Amino acid sequence: MSKGLPMQAGVTATGTIRIYNPIKNSEEHDSEGIFIKKWIPELSYIPPHLLHEPWKLGLIDQQLYECEIVKDYPFPIIDIEETRKKASTAIWGIRKKEEIKVQ
Repeated sequence: MSKGLPMQAGVTATGTIRIYNPIKNSEEHDSEGIFIKKWIPELSYIPPHLLHEPWKLGLIDQQLYECEIVKDYPFPIIDIEETRKKASTAIWGIRKKEEIKVQ
């Protein structure tokens, strides 16, 4: 599949669960941070390579790029990897139930 084209329904193996990582998708589809900087002006001075995870900025970078974490931009409210694992476990648990299996 060519980069940039949407995934087509029905072309992946059956039984596949897709849980997308919002950080990875942001980096892949908005590598320069154009969308982010348009809608979150507090991040407008942060360079693209740091933009997708601004809560990881060190104190010097926060001063340099005029974005104080907590004051200007919050820490994440969820742990992405932890919630991905929970969602995957929940989905696989549901899919294993006899009443939802396709006959």
